Amino acid sequence: MPVETHLIRVSDNATSEQVESLLRALVNIGAKVEVVVKKSIVATFDSDYAGKIRKKAGVKLVGGVDLRERTVRKVVKRNP
Repeated sequence: MPVETHLIRVSDNATSEQVESLLRALVNIGAKVEVVVKKSIVATFDSDYAGKIRKKAGVKLVGGVDLRERTVRKVVKRNP
């Protein structure tokens, strides 16, 4: 039962009731909703529930996302 970050894509023709049902299901399984942007939701939850979320009406895609830490290099501009 590993906890993973998932991308959930809501269908373009999903109704507001379907979206509310999806968010209620995420809360019920103990998911932590990280980001909601337009028709996409990024949430962290137990991967055993991915199939249950995928079967909800109005869901287009459920997939695992790897948000690994990356170092940002410092860019220095030098004038000749």
